[in-house]
Order: sequence, then structure tokens, then C-alpha cells
Amino acid sequence: MKDWRPLFSVCILSSMLMAAFAVTPGIAAFITTYQVSESVATLSVTLPYLVSIPFALLAGALSTRIAKKSLCLFSCAIICLTGIAPYFFSSFIGIIIVRACMGIGLGILFTIVPSLAPDYYPKGNMRNLTIGMQSAFAGSGGFVFNILSGYLVVTNTKNIFLVYGLCIIFFIFIALLLPYKPALSATQRKVCTKKKLTCNYFVMFISLLTFLFLSAGVTLSLNISVYLSSNGIGGPIEAGYATSAYSIAAFAFGCGYILVSRVLKKHATLFACFISAIGMLLCISTNNIFVIYISASIIGAGLSIFMPSCISHIIETLPAEKTSAGIGIMMVGSSIGQTFSTYLINPAATLLSNAISARFAVSAIIFGFVALLSLLLYNGKFLKRAVTLHTSDL
Repeated sequence: MKDWRPLFSVCILSSMLMAAFAVTPGIAAFITTYQVSESVATLSVTLPYLVSIPFALLAGALSTRIAKKSLCLFSCAIICLTGIAPYFFSSFIGIIIVRACMGIGLGILFTIVPSLAPDYYPKGNMRNLTIGMQSAFAGSGGFVFNILSGYLVVTNTKNIFLVYGLCIIFFIFIALLLPYKPALSATQRKVCTKKKLTCNYFVMFISLLTFLFLSAGVTLSLNISVYLSSNGIGGPIEAGYATSAYSIAAFAFGCGYILVSRVLKKHATLFACFISAIGMLLCISTNNIFVIYISASIIGAGLSIFMPSCISHIIETLPAEKTSAGIGIMMVGSSIGQTFSTYLINPAATLLSNAISARFAVSAIIFGFVALLSLLLYNGKFLKRAVTLHTSDL
């Protein structure tokens, strides 16, 4: 029987990748309590992902010198400390600075966690299951976080930071379960590179797609609290349920990624973009809170199809020793997208309308654009022309 410990560890670690979004149900409360603007309040979520960028790149090099388990434990500790610490601050500037440091732990995990699957499992069902579960728990990491934080912020705004106490439990599990050394030898982990695709071009293109998709994808999390309150649809608790619906769907489709990938094959990213765009438009088509929950679920499903598809392409294209670096570059695109989403989506939305709903409409348009780029990426002739360097150039 396959060793389940790496799979279980990947699930736990993946649930922490969206840790910065645990405070999204409290954005409206931050604006009122700390007397800050919406853009400043949103920094509590986006700034950690900006700081994570250099550490996501650095993690690939660190993993060749330091055991990945040690890097994971260090990251868990950083996220836990920087998550809880703002509870003791009265200044929002101090809160922003401390939360920015969370990006150190997030950046390392962004690169290390997706690379664990090929380290412990050979190509096949177990590896695909792990990749799917990684995405499932990454997308659903906000499930418990967001429901709990939604209730905590109602009692007292600063109480929302206590939700990060859950990370202490995660740290203990990783310390006990994740093996220090990969189960597979370098020979076993080597992937097919007969086509000799250009890792430089291929990975950068994947990173671009991830940047655009995540820029649009986090629109729901960043705006749902203000959107619901400004339209009189609901408050922090309803916002928590909406983001949790997003997480539940992400979890379900991540768990079923093996089946989804078999059916959709190379068109998985295209399908993810299509349903995500539908979800965004559906969200602003009604004031019915239950329809909004359904919309959030559709968007979460799209994320949990898109991300593992991109990761699978990188793992299958790059040799084992380049996998962590390739994933690191891809996750930089993810981090930049999550960080600068507000500065990309909001100005574009104002060209259509000053209403918050315009941000959702712009996100739907971006999903459509990513779909077109995906068609180019997986067109054989395009790859043959664009990818001309050898994998050793990465």
C-alpha cells in the first residue's frame, strides 16, 4: 500500500497557501474600525503575496541545500506567528507590516508544496491524486478559516486574527508526518523530455496565464464583503459563507481532478476559464444571496481545475531537478496576480462603471482572454515554433 503520509502532509500544507485570505470577511470591518480606505484595508490580504514573490524564487535554490520538511516547518511557524501577532496591534500600519512578513512563509510554500508530489510518488494515479488534492486543499484552505473568521470579526474586529491559531495544529502534523527524504531516486523522478520543449518559454507562458487567471480569480474574495454590504445583501457572516462556498467547490473539484483531467485532457484550462467567467457574471446578475453562493462555488471549481492542470504540465515537461524552479516561476505569476489584482481590475472597472459589480465583469473578460491564450499554448504548431531552446537552459 502506498505511503499516505506525504499525501496527508501535502493536503495540510496546501490549506495554508491561501492563509492571507483568512481575513477577507473582515475587510469591511477594517475600514470602519481602523478608519482606513478600502485599498489600504485590502493590503492586509494582498501585501503578503507581494512579499512572497522573491521567496518563491529563492525556495527552489534552498530546496537543494535544505530538507523540504525543514522549509515547510519554518514556513508554518512564520505564517502562524505573523497571523496571530496583529491581534496585539492597535495601529493598522503595524498590522500591515507584520502581515507583509507572512509572505516569507507563503512564498516558500508556494514553490515547495506542489513539488512534493513527484518527490514521493512515481508518475501515475497516486501522483495525479496528490496534485489534485494539493489544489483541492489550496482552494479550500479558506473553508474553515473563513467561516470561523466571519464569526470572530463580528464579536470584535481584532479577534479575526485569532483564526491563525489553527496553524499551530498544522505545524504539529507536519512535524510528525512528512518524511525528511524523498521516497524516489532521481532516476525514478525523471520525466520524459523527448520533445525537448523550451522550459524557459513554456514556464514563462504558464506563469503569465497564472498571473492573469489569479488576478481575476481573487476578485470575489477581495470584493465580496464590500459588495454584499454596499448592496444590502449581507454582512461579514454572509461574506464568510460565500468565500467558504468557493472553497468547498474548489475542494470537491480538486479531489475529482483525476477524473476531470481524463475527460478534459489538454482543454482543462480552457474549461476552467469558461466556468469562472460564468460564475463572475452570475454573481452580479442578482441580489439573491443563494445564487451568489452558487456563483462563488463555480469560480472555486474553475480555480481547482486550472491550477493543477498548469502544475501537471510543468511536472510532465521538466526534468526532476528543474521542477521546483519551474513551479517557483509559475507561483510568482500567481503571487503577482493576487497582489496586484486590485490595481489591475479596479482601474479597468472604472472605465465601465463606478459600481463594484463592474470589477466582476472585468474579471469575466480577463477569464475569456486567458482562455484564448490557453488555446495558443496547447496548439502543437505554436509550441513547436515558440519553444526552441533546450531544457538545460532553465
